[in-house]
Amino acid sequence: MMKNLNMKFNLGRFIFFVFIGLIAGIIVFNTPKSLDAEELKQFNRDPKNYNVKLQILNPNNSTVAEFMVAVADDDNKRMYGLMFLEQMPQDFGMIFHFNKNSEVNMWMKNTMITLDMLFINDQGEIVTIKENTKPYSLDIISSEKPVTQVLEINGGICKKLSIKVGQKIRILKA
Repeated sequence: MMKNLNMKFNLGRFIFFVFIGLIAGIIVFNTPKSLDAEELKQFNRDPKNYNVKLQILNPNNSTVAEFMVAVADDDNKRMYGLMFLEQMPQDFGMIFHFNKNSEVNMWMKNTMITLDMLFINDQGEIVTIKENTKPYSLDIISSEKPVTQVLEINGGICKKLSIKVGQKIRILKA
């Protein structure tokens, strides 16, 4: 014998569940898509990802150097960085954005090319430069000062272009 289920329509509950569904949908559709493992491996190899123009400026705001950079702005991209990249055009680089101004430590694990690392504070000023880092090294490379960004470019470029501590960067849309 079937029991008669007395289910009354409750407008308040209905509105509550519709509201919760809408909120969940907004969260799901507005959450940035993270790269899967294969996309992450290709991120630093795809020239179209080097789509932000970065300039290094003298105190008089004249341009010392210009690079097209890929932006590493999430944990996965920052972790992978320029690993396994066999070569990079001389005017390319990668800018690592961090969420807070703090001392940053980098390393060269699985990085096949020599890099110059420029550590940049929250005012856009280069505060530390580590030149010609050693490929595959697990040595810690410290900013030594609080920074919000690190620019990695091919090793030897800082010396060649006279890039120095105290110069500022400017990021432009390509």
